[in-house]
Amino acid sequence: MKKQRQQSTEGSMEESTDATTSFTGESDICQQLLDRYGKSAASQHRHLCATAAATRSIIQSESLPLTPLSYFAATIDALSDTSKTTQDADAVSALSSFLAIVLPLVPEKSIATSKAAEAVEIVVELVDNPCEGLPVSSVRALVKCLGVLLDFCDLDDWKSVQLGFQTLMKYSIDKRPKVRKCAQDCVVKVFKSFQSSLVKKSASKLFLKSFKTYMSLAVETVSSRSTDGSKDDKFSKCEQLEALHMLNLLKFLVPCLPSKEISKTVVELQKSISAKFSPLTRHVFDVMEEILRLLEDESTIPDTLEIVTTLASYISTKQNPVDTLFSAAALLENFLTKFQVGDANKWNSHYSLVIGSIAGLLTSEATATKASNILKEMINRHIDVDILTDENNVESKESRIVKSLCDALLKILSTHKGTPNEHTLAVISLLFLKLGKISHIYMENILLKLASFMTLASGNPSDVKHLQQCIGSAVVAIGPDKLLAVLPISLDASDLTCSNTWLIPILKEYVNGSSLGFFIESIVPIAESFQEACQKVKKSAIREQLQSHARGCWGLLPAFCCYPNDTYKKFGSLAKLLIPHIKKDAIMLEYIAIALQHLVKQNRSFLGDDEASKLPKISYSKKTATKNIKALSSWSEGSLKAFTKVLFRVPFEKRAFVKDTIKCLASITEPSTIKAVFVSSLKRIEVDVSGDDAKDDKSSSKKNANKCLILELASSVVGTASMDLIDLIYSFIKESLKEEDDHIQREAYATLYKILEESSEFRSSKFEELMDLLLGLKSPVDITSLRWRFSCFKNLLIHSIEITSDGENTYGFRMLNEIIVTLKDSKEESRKVAYDILIGMSCTLQKTPSSLQKEKGPYYEFVTMIMGYLSGSSPHIKSGAVSALSLVIYNDSKICKLMPDLVPSILELLHSKAIEVIKAVLGFIKVLVLSLEGKDLASLLSDILSGLLPWSSVSRHHFKSKVTVILEIMMRKCGSASVKSLVPEKYRDFVKDVLENREGKKSSQEGVTTKTDHESSDTTPNSGEKRKPNEAYSRESGKRKREDKHSSSSYGARKFSRGGKDVDSSKKQVKHFGQAKSMDRKSQGTKRKTTTSLKKDTSSSSGAKKQKQWTRKGNKKNAPVT
Repeated sequence: MKKQRQQSTEGSMEESTDATTSFTGESDICQQLLDRYGKSAASQHRHLCATAAATRSIIQSESLPLTPLSYFAATIDALSDTSKTTQDADAVSALSSFLAIVLPLVPEKSIATSKAAEAVEIVVELVDNPCEGLPVSSVRALVKCLGVLLDFCDLDDWKSVQLGFQTLMKYSIDKRPKVRKCAQDCVVKVFKSFQSSLVKKSASKLFLKSFKTYMSLAVETVSSRSTDGSKDDKFSKCEQLEALHMLNLLKFLVPCLPSKEISKTVVELQKSISAKFSPLTRHVFDVMEEILRLLEDESTIPDTLEIVTTLASYISTKQNPVDTLFSAAALLENFLTKFQVGDANKWNSHYSLVIGSIAGLLTSEATATKASNILKEMINRHIDVDILTDENNVESKESRIVKSLCDALLKILSTHKGTPNEHTLAVISLLFLKLGKISHIYMENILLKLASFMTLASGNPSDVKHLQQCIGSAVVAIGPDKLLAVLPISLDASDLTCSNTWLIPILKEYVNGSSLGFFIESIVPIAESFQEACQKVKKSAIREQLQSHARGCWGLLPAFCCYPNDTYKKFGSLAKLLIPHIKKDAIMLEYIAIALQHLVKQNRSFLGDDEASKLPKISYSKKTATKNIKALSSWSEGSLKAFTKVLFRVPFEKRAFVKDTIKCLASITEPSTIKAVFVSSLKRIEVDVSGDDAKDDKSSSKKNANKCLILELASSVVGTASMDLIDLIYSFIKESLKEEDDHIQREAYATLYKILEESSEFRSSKFEELMDLLLGLKSPVDITSLRWRFSCFKNLLIHSIEITSDGENTYGFRMLNEIIVTLKDSKEESRKVAYDILIGMSCTLQKTPSSLQKEKGPYYEFVTMIMGYLSGSSPHIKSGAVSALSLVIYNDSKICKLMPDLVPSILELLHSKAIEVIKAVLGFIKVLVLSLEGKDLASLLSDILSGLLPWSSVSRHHFKSKVTVILEIMMRKCGSASVKSLVPEKYRDFVKDVLENREGKKSSQEGVTTKTDHESSDTTPNSGEKRKPNEAYSRESGKRKREDKHSSSSYGARKFSRGGKDVDSSKKQVKHFGQAKSMDRKSQGTKRKTTTSLKKDTSSSSGAKKQKQWTRKGNKKNAPVT
């Protein structure tokens, strides 16, 4: 209890003295203390207040002002008298605490230096000879007072401050943490206050003397314990702690100490480091790191070599803690960077020592990562390749570093029994890349050692992954020519053994910017040697292995065609070699195709200003690329003819890359040559077909397949074809579109689309003919054909809108009519195609310059055309138009502001009795409320509610649940109060139930997404992503599946009529509505009738059957969302 009470007392006194900053010297300090602690029951507070009051009485009796200076003088006199007359611990404690409060408030230079020196003596006497029972807080307060008093002494006179500074130094290693911390802070503060160099020098010597004393004792203690272990543990621990406290003080004093004294401390620190870890090691390393950080570059430290040697010795002792090994490694690197003194040979040995020590840490998994990072940092910092390549700097510092590093890494590799770890290989990789072309001079032995590891590897890709990457770095650095000079790929004809074939996949991945000439002169002969050996071998296993190596060598062709440096010089030779292989060698075909694509695409893209900056940094220029293209073009005809012939005989799975190659070659070939090749192919097919007189199925199938191939060829060359060739291809397309074969139609539509994309001239000149052709054809059943047909429609519809100003866009309406009708198709795939095309049209038209510059541009006309179908007589076409407009709004909610009639026109359809239309409109409203921001939706609440709420009483077809979901979304976005204020009296009970149900969900299942919430897809469901509209309408019409209980369409919408007023749709129709009606009539006969009155549906028996059709229970799981 006594100890606990003493600790409580100390805490309160520390609180009082630490609160100095909250006191002010402008008012009476005694009164401030009484105001704060006068009502406290703590004995220390009562003593403090009594001391302050007594001091104030003394000052007042002498008629002195109640200033901090007066309080200081009275208190220091009282302390002096107390120390002489009595040893009352409570009195000394109260006076020291009061002095610690008063002294910092005394203005600068208010105390005479002589009086300050006297006060220092008094405080030192009290600290050095404390009375029995004096608490730690009081000692700390006295130490603090001593630090403040020294500021009032003559800081330019060492004798004036020597006693106080010595005392502070003494208590800087005190075993009591708070006293020690306060003393160390005071020492640093006083040291920084010294301006006289003589005083600084004297203080530094005093510190250095103490530092040497305590460090020597600690080192001796550590040494004696390590030899005989006879030292008393308590005594040795005390000495080590004192040394640690001195090291901590030194760390803070480093910025204040003169360079000469710092050098001396470094020597002492070096003496405390041994090969084995000790309790001092971490602290010594921390201090040395701080010293190196603060020392200027021109500073010098004696015995640097000895320090470096000591640190290297410490690193080489692997039993030392890992963190200290890296601290020592970092210090080594910093020493060598900071103090580059001495002759070159001596410094080279320093670096060798450092590199060898750090490299030694690569062998242990525990230290490999950090060691790798240090070495990589040294490589980046110290190695300058420009100096290394200078013949006059053969023995430069950089050269010596590289040699030392290579020797160390080779030594590490030599000690490995298995594959080196990834950290060692990462350092080697960086060194290869850093040295570049000259790395073979320094790293040839390392490369050979890596090759030996690769040869002995098990073959498991995971085992050699990092090793392959490392050798790949060598490929990048020195190139395949120098690499293969060191590690040749070869075949021993006598015993058919292969060497270094493991290099083939590495070369395939890492060769870039090499030479076509090297491939022709070096790689091709190796491949041919493997092929020749295959023919002589009888054993199938060996033959397959040799064939694999041959294919691997030929497979290097694409890699050597990645930015080669001699394309315009050597491509002719390469073409002569490759063209025969195109025709006869199926294995080579893909390699040649990819290689030619590389050459064409890389050079063409380099000529484009926008692409040049994205390419890798290679020795290319636009001038070189121009020469390369010229060389490629001179051989393009032969290559194009060869690949065209191959197209008609390769398997389907290889056709894609053949067509891509034809397209590439066509881009650098003259249009007349392209036409000749195409015509030649046409004639060849006619001969093949006419030569077969049989009229059987096999002949017909071959004929159809050849037609498809001609169309594929046409789609590959159409991008650079002349108008004559395009007309010829178009003629072939017209005939093909009339074929019944789905494959032919598919290719014909695809080729036509590519012509429309590539040639605006063709699109303009053949527009009407194209429209008559396409609209005269039946819509294909094949989904791929339908997608290509609608893609053509997209191109042509946009064109029709752009060329139509005030006239009627008849062709445009006919195309749009087919797309909208398809929105209601029974097949989900067909509906999805229609949705995709509409979204594509909407996006494209939004981005057209005329749409961006004018409010009523092509995009406006497109939406207006869709709105025209809202006046159609068929519910089928009306609901399709609503679905299309839902897509438009989902894709661009701003359209409501551009076309204010859009939303009212759709809301007007809620007066319809056709179930199909009502379902579509409710889906539209849901999209509308999901897409609009709350502020935009607020202006439409009245119109939406007036049209929506009448359907809240109809439970059939899930109308009531759909209305509920929409209301919940509106309440979330606009607030329940805003919605309730606009609801007519008739529907308030329903809205109240919706609101209560919504609040009940929140309170009972907070944080859980309910089924209705999930399907309603608020503006931020699952990270805010809206459901795609085509998913919402994916299963409508005919025999389509029906929606689940709570499903509804997931779209967005815009503005409606206000205040519940009816909007006369006939007044709102735009000029195209009449045209839409005529289009609608044509579609009515092709679809089943869906117009059914709500009355019939709820009363008649036939209506009951329809109700079953609309609400199939078995399809709830995959129900459509409308």
